[in-house]
Amino acid sequence: MVTYQYTGTLADIGLGALTPHAPVMRVRPEVEAFAALSARLISAVPVPVTLDPVTGAFSMTLVPSADLTPATGGSAGVDYIIEVGRFEQAIDGTYFAGIDAWKFTAVVGGGNVGDMNGGSLLSVWIGPPWPPLPSLRGLYIDMTPPNAWGVKE
Repeated sequence: MVTYQYTGTLADIGLGALTPHAPVMRVRPEVEAFAALSARLISAVPVPVTLDPVTGAFSMTLVPSADLTPATGGSAGVDYIIEVGRFEQAIDGTYFAGIDAWKFTAVVGGGNVGDMNGGSLLSVWIGPPWPPLPSLRGLYIDMTPPNAWGVKE
């Protein structure tokens, strides 16, 4: 089974590093899969990705999406999910955790993730506390009993 190098840089809106937010990056296939021609099962358990704390640069070695077949059957091709967890401080001084999740198609030959097909972003906030208003679109997970879930459109 051939693997390729996939790279990228995680940055804020001003293209600066996210070092103050202590980001943690992981990658996983969207679903469990079979790796074509290798008789291997590919788990959807997230794998850590090393993130340069100063520049935000990262690199990961993956099987191309086209070489994966979903364990549930169907045609070949399984997209990957990059998850980035971070911590942020609200105006009142409390901290909240957020997770961003990007979906991308790992093309044969590798390259920069920003150039890959696919692409969606879902912010997940774990609280309370919550981010300051106006509330952002995404999934909000309430950690107070009875652990309610909410989605803000």
